[in-house]
Amino acid sequence: MDLESSKPPSAGAARPSKKSKGDSAPLSPAALGLRIRALRKSRQLTVEALGELVGVHKTHLSRIERGLKAPSLTMISKLANALGCGIGHLVGEVIHEEAIVVSRGEELHPRFMADEQHQFAALLQDARSSSFGAFILYPGTSDGPIQAQHEGHELLYVLTGSVDIHFQDRVERLRAGDCIHFPGYLTHRIVRVGRAKASALLVMSAT
Repeated sequence: MDLESSKPPSAGAARPSKKSKGDSAPLSPAALGLRIRALRKSRQLTVEALGELVGVHKTHLSRIERGLKAPSLTMISKLANALGCGIGHLVGEVIHEEAIVVSRGEELHPRFMADEQHQFAALLQDARSSSFGAFILYPGTSDGPIQAQHEGHELLYVLTGSVDIHFQDRVERLRAGDCIHFPGYLTHRIVRVGRAKASALLVMSAT
């Protein structure tokens, strides 16, 4: 037996390096499937359309998106090409700059809306996703006929002050800290209550 090899390492001897916190574990089939689905939807592609681009049936692709089947390296390459991204981005090793959008406070300039009383600041000025829009709304006190009606859903979280949400058959009064969610097809109007300024986070989904 080699006595030298059986000796415990000295205090100054180099030890095997531990895995740093920044190292990431391999992406699981389920996590990869979620990334593929999210990228497909951001490109506004159906499962069938993406399947045609990469040469597989939609059922096969659906199994990959649900994490029930791990794609081959060839399939990953085809998916990355069809989705307009690199393999590194698809498997989570690289993040595209467009994936993270930051809006700085000094860039959020309120803009006048159609009734010239309500103001808003777009939080996602350079967002490439059309799945939702986010704004800081500064409602006015207009009692005019202007009412909103749109597709998707709307969520309003009051930051400061008080606002009334007028629907066809009721009025909901919200104060700072209150939140309301409703489908966009409901005719509604947002009005500030009193003279004190009010502000709210407004999120509108496209579907």
